[in-house]
Amino acid sequence: MIKHFLLVLFFCFCLETVSAQNGNFSFVFMTDMHLRPDPVVEKAFNKVVQRIEQIKPDFVLSGGDQIFDIMRGNRAKGDSLFTYYLSQTRRFKVPVYNCVGNHDLFGIYEESPEDSSHPDYKLGMFKRYFGDPYYSFDHKGWHFIVLNVLDVDNYKYIGRVDEGQLKWIKNDLSSVKPETPVVVVAHIPLVTTYHDLYPPQNGYLSQPPVSNRNEVLTLFKDHNLKFVLQGHIHWFEDLNIAGKTHYITGGSIAGRPSWRGNTHGSRGFLKFNVSGGEATYEFVSYEDKD
Repeated sequence: MIKHFLLVLFFCFCLETVSAQNGNFSFVFMTDMHLRPDPVVEKAFNKVVQRIEQIKPDFVLSGGDQIFDIMRGNRAKGDSLFTYYLSQTRRFKVPVYNCVGNHDLFGIYEESPEDSSHPDYKLGMFKRYFGDPYYSFDHKGWHFIVLNVLDVDNYKYIGRVDEGQLKWIKNDLSSVKPETPVVVVAHIPLVTTYHDLYPPQNGYLSQPPVSNRNEVLTLFKDHNLKFVLQGHIHWFEDLNIAGKTHYITGGSIAGRPSWRGNTHGSRGFLKFNVSGGEATYEFVSYEDKD
């Protein structure tokens, strides 16, 4: 009798553990905030904060371009912008996981007063405020990977994942069970139709926006990659590839052109509702209500 009772207790404990690991939760993905101390920006972002307070997500994922902008250098300006960004996003009152965007790269343009010898160059300032530009974390049975898909070549940003990060991804995934739901965050889209619909003036791209994206995605072929959440181009699309992975470019907070219009749809963000190993999402336009 006692043995049977102990087995029942053990079974209940296991159920509670599984439930805790794969429980229901919500998170928000927002990208391209382009925050700066400007009355127009502040008024709009107050609406974003109000919506987040209503949703009460477990956390927020930022898809990059937190600020606008530090590619032309000026350390004092960069510090003021990142400090401002942190003061604004603390108002969410939940953890915020940040992905590096091109506008978050310090002093990469030729006209920058600082050069590549400066400790804040490229990723240096981002690291000072947010830590590693690529990392992972787990939440209630889901695995989240935030990537840095940006590099610099000849005073321009480019889409590329370096060799060190590729090795890191492989090592990170080695401890993730194949059935575990995985979410990847990347600023420049790994997969998008944007340039098919809006080709560059000089013709189609000769390679994907992230040049070695195929090498990156191959690392996930034996894993349960549910979502790749992307930004950069300030428009919304959802590509369901092979009925397995949704490549979602999440619109933008700032609109297009930045803070001056909504060429590719409403300004907003994505709210995800997770239940066990599945998730649904909706686009939330913070402009719907004044």
